[in-house]
Amino acid sequence: MGEGRGEGELRKMPGTKDIKRRIRSVISIQQITRAMEMIAVSRLKRAEDRLRSARPYAEKIQELMESLAPSLPRIDHPLLVKREVKHIGLVLITSDKGLCGGYNANVISQATRFINEHSDKEVRLILIGRKGYDLFRRKTCPIDHTLLQISKEISLQEVKEISGVIVKGFQETRYDEVDLIYTRFQSAVATQPTVMKLLPLESSEVLKKGSEIKGEPIFEPTAEEIMAYLLPKYLEAQIYKGMVESVASEQGARMVSMKSASENAEEMISNLTLSFNKARQASITKELLEVTTGAEALRFAQGKK
Repeated sequence: MGEGRGEGELRKMPGTKDIKRRIRSVISIQQITRAMEMIAVSRLKRAEDRLRSARPYAEKIQELMESLAPSLPRIDHPLLVKREVKHIGLVLITSDKGLCGGYNANVISQATRFINEHSDKEVRLILIGRKGYDLFRRKTCPIDHTLLQISKEISLQEVKEISGVIVKGFQETRYDEVDLIYTRFQSAVATQPTVMKLLPLESSEVLKKGSEIKGEPIFEPTAEEIMAYLLPKYLEAQIYKGMVESVASEQGARMVSMKSASENAEEMISNLTLSFNKARQASITKELLEVTTGAEALRFAQGKK
């Protein structure tokens, strides 16, 4: 019984050729994941450099907007019009590729919650990134505009394209409010899906600080002229910052994901190598048993003669 069970276990073990083929396959995948990890590290560094450059610009525009805040009630500008919110334009930034852990799933989940929370209003989508488009094209929310792939350097033309769609939609009353959902970058392992209100600007959190300023500064030229020039720049700065933050978050998530995949591949190779050694040892043991059994049978036959 014991010998029969042992022989059965030997027959069930995968052959050394199969295991070697699996090891080669895992090694090939590991080489790919390591290469992708190194590429993500390089792109993350560039994205962090862009982010360090973008944040001071956006912050300086915020300071200017705060200084103009006390004059807002008297400024007549199309982007400051506050209406009853019936139609919302939602700008969603995802990646155009996968293999970046939970990056896309997290930001899409945030967008889905936002849509559900505003189910009593019409939400129209402006999608940046193919992953968001691939999901929401099968949903009921109308899609007004798509930018399926962000260039490596995030060109001003791309920012103006999205900004133009937002401004035109708000001025034509297609949107009563415009929100941006992006992934805020803190570090490669710490990112946060974030909702930011873009329009109308008078309800933005950025401008609330200005209401605390005592007195009113004097502007040259007038506050209206400054605001007319500054509002589009402010909108572009926030869109650009959101895109830069999202790209940095994507590359950080991809770096961590590919590093984890490489480590898992290393563990799998170790386990397969152990299985290969066991299978080879079992094969050698089986051959020795066959040789020994054959020799004993031959001696037994010669003894009977």
